[in-house]
Amino acid sequence: MRKSLKRIFFLFVFFSFFSLSAAEKPEDFQFVKKVTDGTLNYSTFELSITGNGIAETNVTNLNSARITAEKAAQANARLKAVKILSSLVLSGKTTVKAYFDEKNQPDFVERLVNAADFKEVTYERFYSNSSVDVTYKVDVSGYVRKIAEAAAEWPVPAEEKGEAASDESAKTKSVLLINVKKIEPALLISVVDEKGEKIYDISVAGNGRKSPSSVFFARKKADYLLEKAGLSGETISVNAFKITESKIVIKNSDAEKIRAELKKECFSEGRIVVVSAE
Repeated sequence: MRKSLKRIFFLFVFFSFFSLSAAEKPEDFQFVKKVTDGTLNYSTFELSITGNGIAETNVTNLNSARITAEKAAQANARLKAVKILSSLVLSGKTTVKAYFDEKNQPDFVERLVNAADFKEVTYERFYSNSSVDVTYKVDVSGYVRKIAEAAAEWPVPAEEKGEAASDESAKTKSVLLINVKKIEPALLISVVDEKGEKIYDISVAGNGRKSPSSVFFARKKADYLLEKAGLSGETISVNAFKITESKIVIKNSDAEKIRAELKKECFSEGRIVVVSAE
């Protein structure tokens, strides 16, 4: 009887530990969306994309055939990445492609994406006809940052109203967490109160922001993201009242709380994390 109890206790501890470990995997905190032939991680701005290639017809050596097929797959993956980045939403219903087409810069994204960045292979499969599928993991954060900066309408800097040093030093929070039930990611997210007054957008942070886009995105929890992005310090957490296109509306009372408790560098450095419960 005692041995049976010990065995049951051991199994309970083992499965409890396994369940906790599985529940705290970093992947669980990442906001990942499916894209054509891959996924885009909005928490880390890493793109996983599969390129398809076939060997040149005049190549007879098997090794050379594979090399030419891999080069073709790399070029194919790059073209797919261009299309994916071009299809991202800037704000509202405006995509990256629509914005730059209107600005007479239809090749803006094409000129950004470099095939040399497609070098980390996570999966590769060869076929009997010498064709190949190659999956790459690509850091597209630099591309996203340049797209967001080019598309942002930077305002003329207004004269800053002087704020007493004692008032600023009294503020203790360094990161703003905004909890939403569900959100479609956009590169130029903005935060307003119920009266429509702007609390934050990319223009407030400018080039000094930490996120490649206007905010960071997280799924369910932000713990892993805060650590990975170096967003240290106390956090203030508020709930979204509603979402209108790419505008997150928060209650006036939460807006006042933010003004009273959030440090100024939180906005200038873009320390804003949108956490989706989806």
